[in-house]
Amino acid sequence: MSTESEKCPVRMLRICLLTGLWGVCLLVLAPASWSQETAEWKLRVSAESASVRLRPSLESPVIGTLPKGTVLSSYEAEGEWFRVVLPPGKDGTVLIGYVAKSDVEILEEKIKKPADFWQAEEGEFEGLGIHVMLCGGLAMFSSGDIDKGAKGLFNSGADAIAARGVNILARSVKPLNSAVNMGGDVIYDLSPRIGIGLGFGYIHTLHVDAFRYSELKVYENTMNSVTDLTVTTFRIGAFYTQPLGRLFKLRINAGPAIFRASLEYNRNAQGRAFVESYGLVGKATKVGLQGGAMLDLRLLERASLFFGVQGRSAKISNFKGSDKLKRQEGDLLLPNIENSGVIYLVSANPYSLLAVYPEGSSDALGARKAVFDFSGVDLLAGLHIRF
Repeated sequence: MSTESEKCPVRMLRICLLTGLWGVCLLVLAPASWSQETAEWKLRVSAESASVRLRPSLESPVIGTLPKGTVLSSYEAEGEWFRVVLPPGKDGTVLIGYVAKSDVEILEEKIKKPADFWQAEEGEFEGLGIHVMLCGGLAMFSSGDIDKGAKGLFNSGADAIAARGVNILARSVKPLNSAVNMGGDVIYDLSPRIGIGLGFGYIHTLHVDAFRYSELKVYENTMNSVTDLTVTTFRIGAFYTQPLGRLFKLRINAGPAIFRASLEYNRNAQGRAFVESYGLVGKATKVGLQGGAMLDLRLLERASLFFGVQGRSAKISNFKGSDKLKRQEGDLLLPNIENSGVIYLVSANPYSLLAVYPEGSSDALGARKAVFDFSGVDLLAGLHIRF
């Protein structure tokens, strides 16, 4: 079953890849478009007369002579010769030839050297030394017990429904291992190469597993299992910048971060003679580490695009929360089952399940506190603005 929430990370990844491809194209094409040197000279004949030859050689035939004081323009030089355009003759014919450098003096010279994007720029804008970086992309992680336990809740619920003798139509289960990532950093330069920054990140995914079934080949229903996961990140880091020339800079960062995870799980099912819903919520906070590298592609004096990879090390546990089970069999409304405490991963046959129990009851239950393994990699692209 495909939902808009499942497609969102894929779309974000496509945007990152297309933006990165565009940046690579600029990197490849820029040197070719700026690699030619252009020059212009304003010349005056200093000899009593200057011979203009067809080719830049003394053996080449003379196609014209110029008296002393004649002013010429040249856009090309070859060895000891200037390539010049002679003034039109009486019949309007324009001749192009070469005059020896020893026969003329340079009145004005304009040379535009090729832009070298690997060469550092002189007089680069410094401003206040404050940078703002805004980015978006795809966060990838292993998930760990949260995915394992959520899948266990889904599969155990699907098996319970299948045991009622329903006709199974489809069963869709996918891993919970990616999310949309948005965030930003404010960086202050302590020196041209070193800075410190404060950052914020927001990672969210809405993951749906589905089990479709029918009863008496007439009544079709779906059991939906929805995992809503949000992680907010507050980070501080050191930034090191290595210029790679006029257009590019490599920026490396690392530092501690606080990860605040919020989990909400819901499973709903119904049939001709039953209705069931189960909900679980929990929150946890963990201090971890993160760092990565970004490549800046300069667009304007104060703005650039950047593409980066960020890594994280964070295993979040001790989720405080609650769960609630509601059931109805036929016309009989069964009592709700509610718990509050800590989210555990409970080993069961054949699935491990998420469940909420009072803290410290793991020994009696043969369970352990559920761990959300948020360690992973982010693929990012964004805008860098300097003030």
